[in-house]
Amino acid sequence: MLRVLRESFAAKLFAGLLGTVGLLMLVTYGVMQSVTATQVQQASERATQNAATQFTKLDSIRLQLAARVARPLTQAPRIHALLDEAVETGDLSLLAGEVVYQVDLFQLDDVLVAFTDTRGRPVLTLHGSVAMEGADPAGVTPIAERVLSGEAMEGRSYRVLDGELFSIRTTLIQVGGRAIGTLSVGLVVPDEEVTEAGDVLGVEVCLVVEGSCTAGTARAREALDLFMDHMGDRGAARDVEVLGDTWSVRLQPLVEADPGQGERLIAVPLGPVLAPFRRIKAALLLGGGFALVLSVVVGVALSRGLTRPVRALVAATGRVAEGDYEAEVPVTTRDELGTLAAAFNDMTHGLLLKERLRVILDVVSSREVAEELVRGGLELGGENRQVTVLFADIRGFSTLTEGMEPQAVIGLLNECMQRLSDAVVEERGHVDKFVGDELMAVFNAPKEVQDHAGRALRAAVGMQAAMRVLNRERAARGEAAIGLGIGINTGEVVAGKMGSQTRNNYTVLGDTVNLASRLCSAAGAGEILVTRGCVEASETTVHAEELGGRAFKGFTEEVAVVAVHGVGGSSPEGGSGPARTSPIASALIALGLLVGGAADLPAQALPTLSDLGLEYLSADGAVQLSLSGRVDLEAYRFPEGVYGLAGAGAGEGLVAPRIRLFTDLFLGDHVYGLLEMRADRGHAPQPVSMDARLEQVYLRVTRGDGSVSLQVGRFASPFGSYPLRHLSPADPFIRPPLIYDYRTMMCAGIAPPTAEAFLTWRDRPDEFRSIGAPPVWDVPYQWGAMVAGSSGPVRYRLAAMNSAPSSGPGAWGWDGERMRHPSLVAGVGVTVSPAFSLGASFNRGPWLEPLKQGTFPEGRGRWDHLQTMVSLDATYARGPWVARAEVVRDQWDVPNLSEAPVEYGGSMELQVDVTAGFFVAGRVGVLDFRPVAGEAGGRDWDYDVTRVEASAGYRLDRNSGVLASLGRTSAPSVLEPAQGMLAVQWWWTF
Repeated sequence: MLRVLRESFAAKLFAGLLGTVGLLMLVTYGVMQSVTATQVQQASERATQNAATQFTKLDSIRLQLAARVARPLTQAPRIHALLDEAVETGDLSLLAGEVVYQVDLFQLDDVLVAFTDTRGRPVLTLHGSVAMEGADPAGVTPIAERVLSGEAMEGRSYRVLDGELFSIRTTLIQVGGRAIGTLSVGLVVPDEEVTEAGDVLGVEVCLVVEGSCTAGTARAREALDLFMDHMGDRGAARDVEVLGDTWSVRLQPLVEADPGQGERLIAVPLGPVLAPFRRIKAALLLGGGFALVLSVVVGVALSRGLTRPVRALVAATGRVAEGDYEAEVPVTTRDELGTLAAAFNDMTHGLLLKERLRVILDVVSSREVAEELVRGGLELGGENRQVTVLFADIRGFSTLTEGMEPQAVIGLLNECMQRLSDAVVEERGHVDKFVGDELMAVFNAPKEVQDHAGRALRAAVGMQAAMRVLNRERAARGEAAIGLGIGINTGEVVAGKMGSQTRNNYTVLGDTVNLASRLCSAAGAGEILVTRGCVEASETTVHAEELGGRAFKGFTEEVAVVAVHGVGGSSPEGGSGPARTSPIASALIALGLLVGGAADLPAQALPTLSDLGLEYLSADGAVQLSLSGRVDLEAYRFPEGVYGLAGAGAGEGLVAPRIRLFTDLFLGDHVYGLLEMRADRGHAPQPVSMDARLEQVYLRVTRGDGSVSLQVGRFASPFGSYPLRHLSPADPFIRPPLIYDYRTMMCAGIAPPTAEAFLTWRDRPDEFRSIGAPPVWDVPYQWGAMVAGSSGPVRYRLAAMNSAPSSGPGAWGWDGERMRHPSLVAGVGVTVSPAFSLGASFNRGPWLEPLKQGTFPEGRGRWDHLQTMVSLDATYARGPWVARAEVVRDQWDVPNLSEAPVEYGGSMELQVDVTAGFFVAGRVGVLDFRPVAGEAGGRDWDYDVTRVEASAGYRLDRNSGVLASLGRTSAPSVLEPAQGMLAVQWWWTF
């Protein structure tokens, strides 16, 4: 027995510490601790959950109120016009006055309102009724950029202004499907609200924004720093001792999707929960104390034989921790302690050898490679790997160092390479080798890193910045500047440890490396030349210039080369660089400045119904009724007569006034209604008569997060891109695009007896075109239902309408039979970037009207004759430029024809905002009618048409302007005699 105790460390530990009394007490105490921890956790979680629920409800109420404040500011046409004017002219007074008026209707004490343009740059920021100064006084730009990019439907943020915490909701402002900016509405989070909620719930609360407690209870404010010092994982609860009490503290993000906006600290006092358990623990400790004394006496006798070797081992471990790998402990016993001492000595010998090897490897290789070699992770041989390779070469190094002492040359080279290496290491790259005055670096080998192409580009920009710093130091010493050329390529290489078993190094080989070296050789001092593939592989924003294809030695095909000027917000010159203006843009700007000084818009403007106070807002803000309208006074002059415009003969003109009245109804946060009354000279304008009608009436219900809506009633056809901007400031022309102007091509109530008869219709316009193909000059307003929504950058719409897009105005009214055979419409749009979007539409539905002439083919009826249309559109809007393009394919089922007539149409337009309030635009439209087989052979089933138009517009003030368009049509006289048409328009929104 004595021999076992002498040689077995386990036997000594079991005899000394695991006695009966000690074991019983440990088990009892452990159970007590477990029960205590469970009760405390449950109590703290309940309190924390109740607090989180309460504050979520308060935030939801605040967001709903912010949405109500934002609603008239994002959907009212006058706000759109004022925002557009403010962006163009810089005059914020009219927009500020309108916003203050709208916000005052809600009778709120303290409201923050901030508008940005399409790039997220602040236009106007109001705190109460006072405009705030500064580049971004409310800090809304980052959130606005996320909303504009389509990354989020709306933005949430928290900002501290004048010592008050604001909860801010940011939404997108759109006109005709095109974003014109964002609106941020912020409401104060009262300190009293947080204090009252904390008192009711029995917890201490702090809303921590920008590192300080902006709203919270008194004790939480007092102990905030103490609480924060104990917090590690922001999502987990921590038990801390603060202010003489025990607390369960948890941090929760104010905005779940963006923790950087701030955090909610909830501290639950645990004293009342722990009190009964503490009393039980005290009794347990007092009762078991005597038994433990006896165990300690026995343990002391045994520990004397154990502490000496343990102390020696602890002392040696401390020496190893300080870097002394020669430390050893004496082996004096044959038990487990003796075995441990021997193993410790073996370990220190191994660490000593590896440390000596690591010191050598760190000098001749990168730290990553050294670690892999020491660990044995690199075998002789290679692997295929996707990497980015960077070469940096000092330009004119031989000339620079001519006449210098060898030691000075080496010193200069080491100084340069140290700075270049630091830039590589900072981006987690691997310095592969130094070849004279050239450095080669590899990213994504031997260790994988995220966005290796972007890291290489940032390292290159950092290298150029380091060289600028070095050159400033050299200039201060009167020494010549040093130039650096850099080449970068991304691609597949062979990476691995190469050489012999006795001497090798880790490197990469392949065409990717060779091309990077060639790019470096071609780069001048201060240049960064990269391949287009490298830029495309980068996840970092790159400021670059396309240099086109270049030929390099060893490569049979030209390589697309890009010159990088910066990444993110940086550039090699230390800034983003001056904005470039093309000669065309410069000429247009000069032209605009000559046209009456459009930059200074008059301060006085025609009044609006809002100016007169003609609107209603309920006391709780849940119901709002707004009135607005628009007047268009148009005049046309034709060198020759125009078919479809009665009385418009050669050299004659036509004056066509139009008035539109809108009633906007908001019910709560998710229900919107629109009623439009219109009076004009009709869809096909007549010289005398006036037509008054109900143009639109619909109700739209939107889901809480705004991602899906249901719209029912009479509204503009959702097919194509033009209806979204029809008769709005987003339309730079008076006449519609050609593909909409001539969309009705069929004699809608006649079944031709033969193909030959069908082909002769085009030559008898007076008899047939009035039945089926007048120039309507309007988009269809039809009855139907539509579901629309979005998910990230993708928008969609699905609708059932009561008539086809090419139906005449007589078919747009309510007709139950038509609704049983609806025209189905689908559309999708994708926001590729804030400046570029794509769209597509599809429509299929019956077009034939009740027959006036002819008969149906056997087995076919009116609803079997379908019109199928497909359109593709694209919009690019950046700065003063807006470009649009749309193509349409239109196919018809025609009675008594063996093949379906098909037409193709296209429209392209370009708009340039020359200066504030003044723009010019150009448009080209084409219609191509495909041949249809007839008795006399295949002929086009209608005449092809081409139209070229130019337009110019000038905004007179915030809500009125003038527009002039000149068009020239290439078409046979039977279709449209007028080869040219001049139209002018004065508009006023009220």
